[in-house]
Amino acid sequence: MPLAVWQRLQRDLAEATARHMIMSGELGHLLKELERERIPVIPLKGPVLAETLYRHPAVRPCSDLDLLIHRENIGRVDGLLRRLGYRRLADAHSFEFDVAYDHATLYEAPSGVHVDLHWALLSEPRYSWDEREAATVWDRAVRIRVAGEDALGLCPEDLLLYLAVHLAVHHSLAGLLWYYDLFLLIDRWTSTLDWQALNARASCWRVRTAGYFALREVEGLFGARAPAALMAGLTPRGPRAAAMAWLLRHRAPSQRRAAEHLIGLLLVDRDRDLLGALRNVFLPPYDWLQRRYEGAGGSHLACYLAHYRRLGQVMSQALAGLRPPRR
Repeated sequence: MPLAVWQRLQRDLAEATARHMIMSGELGHLLKELERERIPVIPLKGPVLAETLYRHPAVRPCSDLDLLIHRENIGRVDGLLRRLGYRRLADAHSFEFDVAYDHATLYEAPSGVHVDLHWALLSEPRYSWDEREAATVWDRAVRIRVAGEDALGLCPEDLLLYLAVHLAVHHSLAGLLWYYDLFLLIDRWTSTLDWQALNARASCWRVRTAGYFALREVEGLFGARAPAALMAGLTPRGPRAAAMAWLLRHRAPSQRRAAEHLIGLLLVDRDRDLLGALRNVFLPPYDWLQRRYEGAGGSHLACYLAHYRRLGQVMSQALAGLRPPRR
């Protein structure tokens, strides 16, 4: 290996190690504080995957800390974080909107570390699934060790299904890191995973289509093959499944990211759920519009105009993702 390349890799590893230590330290501090307040929490992704699946945790990049809590504890956790010096970060909408209609909100620690607080495993409004059934992950949570602390973690079957659906729904089936996480998980636990239970859980959560395409791509990239019986049970049919398969064959990851809103609709399992999702996209309730477009004015007309302008931008972005790649 050329010396310059070797030195660059050494610098990258040193920086990644320092970053992991900062993130892990912040997570350990939060886990202690939440335990002291007797607030249940499940850390997701980031340091959990780094310490569970990777030989060297610094190899697994981590940009923020994801924490899953019960919805009824939002107020308590918000109060705790603010007492610890965290501040709420503005995203596309307000904290009040997040609590009322979304499933996650964002904070920044005094150290600069970002904490993404979730009260559901997914927070994509265009994707219809059974959130209540997925909440049973709390009943199957296992004890893990992360960031030097004892904590709750998703059981292996729930973790695999969550990572697969998160990759499909939130990342438009694009992102080598997410596929590598799944590969490492399957490679490590393939002989002990309860594949039959995972199949049944995917049906209960109504995430078979998303799970199928994520696992199919993992096999294509790394050769990690889920059992044929599982894939047969997950295999989607119909025009939406055919359209999703076409996108994966003919459009680059960057194009799929541009079409993320469309992909969320293609991955919905049931046609009747798709109709409900489309209704909410084109005719959202007025109270949702008021909170989502607070600066647009108080009238119905102003809120709907702001929404349809935004919808036009989204559709234009999606169409750009569908165009043939430039040669």
